[in-house]
Amino acid sequence: MSKGIYQLGGISGHSAPVVGESVFLWGGDRPDLPVVHDSPQKKKLLSTIDRLEFGTGHWSSNVTRGTSPPLGAIEYFCTTRNNEIFFFGGYCGHDDCFHNDVNSFNSLTYEWSNIISTSDAVMKRGEGGMVCMESMGTEYLFMIGGTGSTPTTYQSQYQYIQLVTGRIRTNEQNLLNLSTRQWIIPTISGQCCPPTSNFAIQKITNNKAVMFGGGVPSDDGRSDRSVNTVYTCQLESDTTIHWESVKGPVVPASVQWPVERRFHAITSIISDSPTLVMIGGEGEDGQLVNDSWLLNTSQYQWSKIVLPESVTGRRTHSLSSIMMNPDCVWLVVVGGREADEWKDVGRGYAEPFGDYITDPNITILIELGKN
Repeated sequence: MSKGIYQLGGISGHSAPVVGESVFLWGGDRPDLPVVHDSPQKKKLLSTIDRLEFGTGHWSSNVTRGTSPPLGAIEYFCTTRNNEIFFFGGYCGHDDCFHNDVNSFNSLTYEWSNIISTSDAVMKRGEGGMVCMESMGTEYLFMIGGTGSTPTTYQSQYQYIQLVTGRIRTNEQNLLNLSTRQWIIPTISGQCCPPTSNFAIQKITNNKAVMFGGGVPSDDGRSDRSVNTVYTCQLESDTTIHWESVKGPVVPASVQWPVERRFHAITSIISDSPTLVMIGGEGEDGQLVNDSWLLNTSQYQWSKIVLPESVTGRRTHSLSSIMMNPDCVWLVVVGGREADEWKDVGRGYAEPFGDYITDPNITILIELGKN
């Protein structure tokens, strides 16, 4: 990279949503993120947002304004609506400190707004997912799953499982009415997912999303196991979410299907038949999966695509898509970590550690065209 051009550093546990023809990147686990709850240095870092302008292919660091930025900088939930980017929860970076406030960032004015402050009705957590859905003309943020600190309020229709680390994994679901800014605890029908984190979820219609993979607690609760189930979740009213499991317990050998994984990334290519693109992740054995797939959501059929290992060999990365024309989509892969090394953290529990992806592979653009 030429001297004087801003260069993005190592980052993981982030999102990189697209607004217009730009990718916006905030927070994430970075080498220079202070491991404290709050400090001038941490606020200064989180008061900037990185922007990749697709026309130039260059990153820039931009100062934000408005209310103070969120403190849940790692593994937060993220989604977009028009020019707004919404952030929910996230891990603070120290001890077992998680958040559950909702903030929005205006990509035109670079202003932060606090949509709703912390609430005892919603579990503080990260490592889950969020999409923006619509029902009868009203828009909602829909939050699902994740891992966090012990809830103040346990909702009877959901599950909360304590891991050996003391943290709680859940399948709790929440709706936030963006008009009234009121929390709704929805009623669940169908085949709901178990407590899951580090999965990927993408909206495919105004009221329907697809969820794949993730980590669920093992039977003894002392470790995780990865899954490769596809779920659909649909907002049927302002109080009801209907779930369906697309993958049964057995997939015939003749059917292409990705192996179990978590820490992967998925983006959607919206068309008459929405297609999801999935890259990388960590497999059941804790090693990188190193593959990439397309999911046709009209038939829920997977097909494998071949991309270089420099693209697929990562986890806790982000994946975004920009539609240039009906025949050409650009994928943007940002950051992530390399293969795990497991380290004993006490109490018979091991946690994974891995180096950040470094240049020249921090940001990779991939043209995905029709054959």
